[in-house]
Amino acid sequence: MEISIIPSCLIRYLSKNYYRQNDLNILLSNILIILFFIFFRNKLIDFLNFIPHFCLFDKLFKIECPVCGITRAFCELTKGNIIKAYYLNFTSIFIASFFIFQIPLRLFSLIKENVNTKVNLLSKYFGNIIVFLIITIWVVKLILIHFYK
Repeated sequence: MEISIIPSCLIRYLSKNYYRQNDLNILLSNILIILFFIFFRNKLIDFLNFIPHFCLFDKLFKIECPVCGITRAFCELTKGNIIKAYYLNFTSIFIASFFIFQIPLRLFSLIKENVNTKVNLLSKYFGNIIVFLIITIWVVKLILIHFYK
């Protein structure tokens, strides 16, 4: 679940070592994503309100997808509205925490020699836990909605 959006051709200029390139890409990508939501949260909400909502999962199966509302929840988190983010999508808090957790984790990996493997395993472990939480919370939510209909 690690995010690395910077093209590898650009990251290669920062380091020749593949593992350092990976750490740098994840570090810089997470910083960019967090800054994007901080600086454009209001404009992003206005843009999202301007375009019609379209969720392919919702259109095909007539149920909300596990990450419906996540973008709006991230915008609310950057404003400090944890309760509103909770109601938009509860898992947004875990996902945002994972993005923030990647920053010190990748800095540690870049500073400390030979910890790349352990850092990647730790990151993968926490990423798997978050994916499990997203799916579990979504299934429980679907069951409760169906049960109370």
